[in-house]
Amino acid sequence: MTKISIPAGEDQTIAVYTSDDTGTEIDPPRLLAEIALDASQRDRDGMRIVSTAAVPRRNAGLFLGRHGSGVETKVSIVVVCARSAR
Repeated sequence: MTKISIPAGEDQTIAVYTSDDTGTEIDPPRLLAEIALDASQRDRDGMRIVSTAAVPRRNAGLFLGRHGSGVETKVSIVVVCARSAR
């Protein structure tokens, strides 16, 4: 997984996590575990997750021409973090 952090104003960051594309279906629990680990590290600096969004990046395509039969093989998860007032 790759991760980039983009400053988004005072005390706010947008983090974009993009899965590797292995040609197989994405594994949400594995991806979310990596994001949770990063979030726990950000929490030590007073940053909290305030919103998330998933952006499908690649679909494996149709199986025998059946509509909707493809699986997502790559995804980006966008996480907005902001400094909490502790």
